[in-house]
Amino acid sequence: MNYWYLTFRSLWQKQQLRRYRSIVARANKLEPRLTVLSNEQLSEEVRRLHNAAQDRSRMADIIPQALALGREFSQRTLKMRHYDVQLIGTLVLYEGHIAEMATGEGKTLMAPLAAFLHKLGRIDRCTHIATANEYLAARDAQWMFPLCQALQMTVGLIVPGQNTASRAEAYQKDIVYTAAKEIVFDSLRDPIRKKKMSPAEAILRPQKGLTMNPVYDFVIIDEIDSVLIDQARSPIAIGADSASSTQLELYRQAATIAGKLNRGSHYRLMYDDSQVQLKDEGKAQARKLAGGILRMVPPGQKWERYITCALAARHIYKKDDHYVVRDNKIVLIDENTGRLMPGRQLPDGIHQALEIQNGIIPTAELKGTHQTTYQTFFRKYKKRAGMTGTAEMDAFEFSNVYDLAVVPIPTNKPSQRKVWPDQIFRTKQAKYQAVLDEIEKIHQTGRPILIGTGSVQISEELSNMLQQKELPHEVLNAKNHAREAAIIAEAGQPSRITIITNMAGRGVDIVLGAGIADKGGLGLIGTDRSIIRRLDEQLIGRVGRQGDPGDCKFFLSLKDDILRYADRKKVFRTRLKTRGNNHLPIDIPRAAKLFALAQERIKNHAGKTRQQVYQGEKYREELRKKGLWQDWMDAR
Repeated sequence: MNYWYLTFRSLWQKQQLRRYRSIVARANKLEPRLTVLSNEQLSEEVRRLHNAAQDRSRMADIIPQALALGREFSQRTLKMRHYDVQLIGTLVLYEGHIAEMATGEGKTLMAPLAAFLHKLGRIDRCTHIATANEYLAARDAQWMFPLCQALQMTVGLIVPGQNTASRAEAYQKDIVYTAAKEIVFDSLRDPIRKKKMSPAEAILRPQKGLTMNPVYDFVIIDEIDSVLIDQARSPIAIGADSASSTQLELYRQAATIAGKLNRGSHYRLMYDDSQVQLKDEGKAQARKLAGGILRMVPPGQKWERYITCALAARHIYKKDDHYVVRDNKIVLIDENTGRLMPGRQLPDGIHQALEIQNGIIPTAELKGTHQTTYQTFFRKYKKRAGMTGTAEMDAFEFSNVYDLAVVPIPTNKPSQRKVWPDQIFRTKQAKYQAVLDEIEKIHQTGRPILIGTGSVQISEELSNMLQQKELPHEVLNAKNHAREAAIIAEAGQPSRITIITNMAGRGVDIVLGAGIADKGGLGLIGTDRSIIRRLDEQLIGRVGRQGDPGDCKFFLSLKDDILRYADRKKVFRTRLKTRGNNHLPIDIPRAAKLFALAQERIKNHAGKTRQQVYQGEKYREELRKKGLWQDWMDAR
């Protein structure tokens, strides 16, 4: 199927949409008959469908009826009627594909109905709905509960902090809402819990041996491109709990010595891979400066490893960009979503080096670690599906790695969004001045403004600039994510100015206040281009939802971090050609191409790395099928 799909993707997608529209048209014809029935009569219709679905050959007739029933129950329980495009999206999910739908088109409403279709006639089937974070999981579970209950399906919820018994109970439900990382962590904990217990422990501590036993049947992944592409190769690991590091003095000395080494002569920074490479001269100098501390290095480890970690902590990983310090702990930031990742550690001692860098007593590195990746884990399911606003540009990888096809679904209403050409400046100072001028210009009209930034640090710097101009605003970043829903809920009101990091607030619609549409809708200002072009498209998708007006413009500079990945000679030539023009936008077509080429270069590099991970895991899976690899061997 992969070869045929990739070769004739556009033709296949058109054929699928025609077929889905035909099914939805049949469902629409049934609607008048269902609207006059009582709730009890509708419930009887659900039971009748389950009985009829025992004969799978009748599914072609049953599916339109199931869609019509689901839409009628949604109207009655949620006061929300599925649009035709939402029913099309439901069919895409049910058949195990990726539904590409624009932001604000109501993807949340499709998942329960797809789960209902999946369960028809099969009491042993279940659906896991994996969301981007625990807030969305809890919100959707509560929001969709009346609909699921009306369709005679039970709902479970997995969130951080739940005890083992509650989690085990939730996994027995027909639909389980959870953040993607939570279900992966549970899959890693289960092998540990399944270890043999002594008779005394079984009596005194029965909860210790309790397992989750989730059924990996059907999974619907929200923001599937973020999970299966952007985060595919990031290892997810659990290990033994630990206190402080036993190599405390080693990390301290390494941090001190790293500050005495010179870039260029002792080490080089490899920004493309976010790595530090220690030269032979640097190794020699580090050992010379270490002196007697070398006797403390544990067997099997090298002193250079501690130095490299200290250099990475000093030069590669930036506070309020890659991590924040909270409650005297290092908490990593997901660079793709801008959200916090509590409990996650950077590997190979870098996390401990960051703790020393920030005056925190380093925790021990995880030992006996069980680990996996999203790429490996989600292939466990018998059937996979997903939804997002941007999947087409990664259609090849979705098909090749996960056997998933992408079906773009048209919007319910024509888009009125305007995307203006990027304005590129020679310096960051000129860029931010232009951003401030644009904010003041839009703010005077009474329109709300959404400002997308690339990091916590930039969001706070821009906030300080707005404070100096006495412009009231809200900031949504990893430091105050607890107020995410409240901030986004107000972002569409008159004269609101909201600064967000990357995709913070993703999954929550921005509803325009009264009269805003007549003024031009929500205005989006981007202060930099993301390293992943898809994230830029998702940010743009925050405006102009459901046919609303809106516009967006990006302000860039030749000093932006992303150009570290571009052709340096081309960047240098562009800067040389624009000397003396430090305040006006650059009117050179090749300037915009620099950013696009940098994104393409990053995408290709990341794709190759993910492919290498995939091939390695595929080989390991072949060994597992032959009995040459056991799950416990995944532990390091």
